[in-house]
Formats: sequence, C-alpha cells, structure tokens
Amino acid sequence: MFKNFSIKKILVLSGILIFFVASINLVVNIFQLSSVENKVKEKEHDILPSVFNFLELEKDVIQVQQWLTDVSATRAADGFSDGFDISKEYFIKANTLLDKMILEHKNKNESADVKELEEFKNNFNKFYEVGLKMANTYVKFGPEEGNKIMEELDPFAEKLTDKLDKWISVHLKENSEKSVEIENTINFTQNNLVILGLFIIILNLIVFVILIRRISSSLEIFQGGLLSFFAYLNKESKVVQLLDDRVQDEFGKMSTVINENITKTKEIIDSDTKFLSEITEVVNEVKNGHLNKKLENKVQSESMEKLREHINEMLFNLQLKVCTNINDISFALEKYSKLDFTHRIKGCSSEVTVGLNKLADIINDMLVENKSNGLTLQSSSNILMSNVETLSSSSTQAAASLEETAAALEEITSNIASNNNNVIQMSSYANEVINSASQGEKLANETTTAMEEINTQVNAINAAITVIDQIAFQTNILSLNAAVEAATAGEAGKGFAVVAAEVRNLASRSAEAAREIKNIVEIATSKANGGKQIANNMIVGYKELNQSILKTIDLIKDVEHSSKEQLSGIEQINSAVSELDQQTQQNANVALQTKEVAQTTLFIANRVVKNANDKEFIGKDSVKVKVIDKQGNIQI
Repeated sequence: MFKNFSIKKILVLSGILIFFVASINLVVNIFQLSSVENKVKEKEHDILPSVFNFLELEKDVIQVQQWLTDVSATRAADGFSDGFDISKEYFIKANTLLDKMILEHKNKNESADVKELEEFKNNFNKFYEVGLKMANTYVKFGPEEGNKIMEELDPFAEKLTDKLDKWISVHLKENSEKSVEIENTINFTQNNLVILGLFIIILNLIVFVILIRRISSSLEIFQGGLLSFFAYLNKESKVVQLLDDRVQDEFGKMSTVINENITKTKEIIDSDTKFLSEITEVVNEVKNGHLNKKLENKVQSESMEKLREHINEMLFNLQLKVCTNINDISFALEKYSKLDFTHRIKGCSSEVTVGLNKLADIINDMLVENKSNGLTLQSSSNILMSNVETLSSSSTQAAASLEETAAALEEITSNIASNNNNVIQMSSYANEVINSASQGEKLANETTTAMEEINTQVNAINAAITVIDQIAFQTNILSLNAAVEAATAGEAGKGFAVVAAEVRNLASRSAEAAREIKNIVEIATSKANGGKQIANNMIVGYKELNQSILKTIDLIKDVEHSSKEQLSGIEQINSAVSELDQQTQQNANVALQTKEVAQTTLFIANRVVKNANDKEFIGKDSVKVKVIDKQGNIQI
C-alpha cells in the first residue's frame, strides 16, 4: 500500500492523521470539559444552592416548629418566653429565603417552581399563624385547647415537611445525577485521552516500523547498488548494476539520480578504457618507431580529452622535430656509425632529419676537403722530397766544388809565396800565373754559379717550406673543424676525433719543423750570398790579377808588395771558403732534416688520404689535388 509513498509523504500523512485524530479528540474533550464545566457550574450555582436553601429552609421550619412547640410545652414559663421571638426570627429568615428563591426562579422563568414556592410560602405562613395560635392557646388555655389547635397545625407541618423532603430529595438526586454525569464525562475524557494516546503510540509504531522496513530495505538496495558500482570502479567487476529506483520515495529519487551518474560514469570509464587501449596501440606504434600516429577518438572526460590533445600535439611536434619514422633515423645513424656518409634520410623534413642530413653533408664536405688536403699534402710532400733530394745533391756538389776551390787557393797561395821567394822567376812564370789566374777566375765563376744554384735551391726549399707551412696551417684548421664536427656527431665521431687530433698534432709539428727549416735556410741563404759576394770579389781579384800580371813586367818593383796583398787576400778567401764549406755542410744537414720532415709530412698525408678512403662519402672518387699558388691561394 505504501510502496509508492515517499518517506516524506508517509510522515506527512501520519502527521496529518495524528493531527486530525488529536484535533477531533481535542474538540470532543473540549466539548466534554465544557459540559463538565457547565454541569459543575449548574451544580454549584443551581443544584447545590437550592439543596442548601431547602435544607436551610427545612431547618428554619423545624426551628420555628421547635421553638413554638417549646413555648407550648413550657407555656412560656420564665426563661422560656423568648421562643416567640426566636421562632419569629426563623420565620422571617425563612420568608426572606423563600422570597430570594422565588425571585431566582422567576429570573430563570421557572414558573412551576415559583408557583410551588409561593404555595409553600403560603402554607408556611399559615403554619406559623397556626403555630402562634397553638402556642398562645397552650399558654392561655392549657393543653386541652392547645392540643385542638395542634391538630390544625399538623397538616400544614406535614405538607411543609413532605414538600421540603421532596425538594431536597429531588435536588439531592439531581446533584447526584450531575455528579455522575460529571464523573462519566471526566471518565469519557480520560478514556478518550488514553485511547488517543494509544492510537498515537500505535500509529507511531506502525509508521516507525514501516519507515524502518522501508529505510532498511532501501538502504540494503542502495548499498548493494553502490557496492556493485564501486566494484566496477575498482575493476573487480566488468558489469555495473543500476540501483532499484522503482520505489518513488527519497531513496528511489536518489537512486534515479545516482543511476544517471552511474550511467554517465560508466560511459566515461568505458570511454577512458577505450582511450587507454588506443593509447596502448599508439605507444606500441611509437615503440616501433612510427610517430605518424595520433589518438582519433574523443574522450568524454575533460582531463582525458586534454591528455589526448596533449599527446596528439606531442606526437605532431615529434614528427616535426624528429621524424615520422624513427627507424629511418636509426638506419641512418647505423650507416654513419659504419663510416658510410653517402646515406641521406628521404621523405621527411623534420628538424632532426634535416639536421642529420646537414651533418652528413658537413661531414661529407669535410671528408672531401680532408681527402683533397691529404692528396694536396701528399703531392706537396712528394715535391718536397724531390726538392730536398735535389738540395742534398746540390749541397754535396757545392762541397766538392769548395774543396777544389780550396785546393786551388792553396796552390795560388803557394805560388804567391814562391813569387815572394823568387821574384826573379815571376816573369818566367808570368804566363803560368796568367793561366792560373784565368783558371782561378774560371773556378770563381764556377763558384759563383754554384752559389747561385744553391740560392736557387734554397729559394725552392723556402717555397716548399712555405707550402708545408700553409698545408700545416690548413691541416690544423681542417683538423680543428673535424674535431668540432666529430664532437657534434657524438659517439659516431669519436674515431674521427682521434684522427683529427693526430692530424692536428702532426700539422703542428710540421709547421714547427718548417719554421726551423726556414730559419736554417735563411741562415744558409745569408751565408750563400756572402760566399757569392766573396766569389764575385774573387772574380774581380782575378781580373785585377790578370791586369797586374800583364803589368808585372812594368811593375816588377811592386810585385813583392802586391804578392803580400794577394797573400793576405788569398788567406781571407781561404777563410771565406772554409766558412762556405761549413755552411754547405749545414745545408746538407738541413736538407737531411728537411727530408725527414718531408717523409713525416708524406706519412701524415698518406694517413689522411687512407682515413678518408676508409669512409664512404659523396664525391669520394672525384676528389682532386688542390693547386696552391705562391700567395697561398687555392686555384680550382
């Protein structure tokens, strides 16, 4: 019956019912209490006063009768004569009471009672008159006459007594009936209150039991539904059961609201589960290197939707910055780790792929440059080796020529000494002296020529050293660039970084050795120029000697003096030739050291070329030797 009643409705209906019953009971009780009040008032103001009045009247009648009887019996003896006055007082009092009662009943329009009271009053007045007459008769005429009058008094007395007894009995009975009615009304009111209390208690118990059963049942259903929902939330169950909302009470309404939220939550969870499954698929694709995936399905959860947008944005940014397929990058890095720089990542314009392609281009250009520099250094080293060998050979020839010159100078010195000892034979040997002078001049010319050749070779050495220095400088720069690029390449460029460092060290050593050779060559050039100057002086001296020999005959007197001067000059020439011989020996040593440097440079060049050839890069087989002019400019 109360299945579709809400708890609020049950409470309201029970309250209304209790209020209605209580109101009815209250009205009934008020009516009953009002009745009791009226009956009490009637009893208090009508019945009891009437009873008291009739009793008082009865007493007054009795007193009148008694005092008149006493007067009659004592015949107004001394001490008993006041009976007339006392009886009169009671008579007056009784009449006053009767007048009052008659007036009250007249005011109440109780004509029958008024008539009876007036009749009673008349009878009472007659009773009093007969009584006075009887008493006076007893006093005046004695008992006999008095007894006769008493017989007249008895009917009046009997009427009064009967009437009073009747009235008193009626009013006492009425009073008793009113008391019973009041008691019954009070008992009825008490019973109503008890019945109402019991009814309210029973009704409250019934409502309480109904509510307890309803609430307990609803809570059990509510709890079961929530536990099922929580089990679904905690992944303990794959199915969620909705709460029973068939009962249209507060729990039913709450169940309806919760069912709506459970449905929404289930949809969100199912959407999130599908989203997480899609994330797993995308993550597996990303693990396999494919970044061109995205989460397509929208999610109902706002936070999950934001996560989906962020993940899609992240994947898109990874595509832009890394690549759509990381496997292409891994394959390219594997190629680069194997020193194959011919591979390029195609079909992707991300920052990383573009950077790797640019890095490969830079490394490729660097390898081309290194191989070109290596080939150039190799070619220059070969030329340097050839020039050094030529310089060494020239130095050896110059040393032999100087030995011959020294021997010739010794012979000239001997001849001059002989001329000093044998001036007389000078004339005979003049022709021989002329021949010797001519031969000396010839040797001096040869010495000058040798010196010029030495200068030429020294200049060639200087040029070669300049080339070596430039090659070392360029190699140092290229090795520095290679080290920077190798550092940029990370693990793949460690081996190349070691080679670049070794090339830089060798370039530094080559540059240092080239500077030392250059200093030595400059010294050799200075000495060679001095020797050339001396040789030129010798030529001039020989020419003057020839002239002097031609004038010897005419200047015989000056021969001794001239011979001394020539002897001094020859000694200086011997000293210069000795110094020139030492310089030539130094040049030979420098040429030997330069040869060692050239061999080292050639070894480095060969190693650079070999390292470049060990790597695969674009244009590897088309690299050519650079042509560098004397100003250090590269000619293409």
